[in-house]
Amino acid sequence: MKYERYTDYVIRDGRLVGEFEEMYRDFSDPWHQTTRERFSSEKAAALNLLARLKQDYGIRRVVELGSGLGHFTARIAGLGLDVTGVDVSETAVAKARAAHPGVAFTTARFNQFDVLRQLAPDVIVMAEISWYVLDDLRAFVTYIRENLPDCFLLHLLMTYPPGTQKYGREFFTDLDGILRFFDMRVLESGEVRVQDGGRRTYFLGCWRPELEARWWTE
Repeated sequence: MKYERYTDYVIRDGRLVGEFEEMYRDFSDPWHQTTRERFSSEKAAALNLLARLKQDYGIRRVVELGSGLGHFTARIAGLGLDVTGVDVSETAVAKARAAHPGVAFTTARFNQFDVLRQLAPDVIVMAEISWYVLDDLRAFVTYIRENLPDCFLLHLLMTYPPGTQKYGREFFTDLDGILRFFDMRVLESGEVRVQDGGRRTYFLGCWRPELEARWWTE
C-alpha cells in the first residue's frame, strides 16, 4: 500500500494526484461506496429525478461518468434504464462488472468525449467526480452543449465549509458557483447539509428551452 489513506491517491496537499488505478488496487471501498453512500440523500433525489425523466420525457440511455465500483450505476439500472458506467480505472471497472454482472461498464478517461458520442446518452450523470476532472471540465461543458444539446446533465458534488477548501477554488466553492460554471437551464437543484458544515449538492440541467418549459408543464 502506497499511502495509508485512499484520499492521498486523489488530492494531496491541495493538489490533484489522480492515482485512481492504484487507489482501487489498494483499497476495497474508497469513499465508502458500498456502505454510507448507499444512504446519501442527494443520490435518492437523483434517482427520483431520473424516474421522472423516464416518465415525462421517455429517456432511456444513461451514462454515469466516474462510476467507480458501480453501485450507483446498478441502482440507475434498477429504474429500467439502459445505463453504462464509465471509469478511468480498469480495476474499478473489473470490480463493478463482478459485482453487477447485468450492468454495462467500460474504461475511458473523462476527456475521451468521443465515448459520449458513441453511447449517445439521454442523460449524463456525474456523481462526485468534478473535483478530479477540473482541468477538462470547461471542455466537457462545451462538448456536450455543442454535440449533445438534447442531453440532460445530472450533477452531484460535495462542497466544503467556508475557509477549508484548498483545491479548485477558482472554479467553484458552493452550489451557486457550480450553477454559474455549468450555465445550464436548471430544472431542479438542492443541497443536503452535513455535520462539518459542508454540503452535498445536486442539480439537473438541460440546454434546450423547450425541455425546460416541459418540466414546469408536464
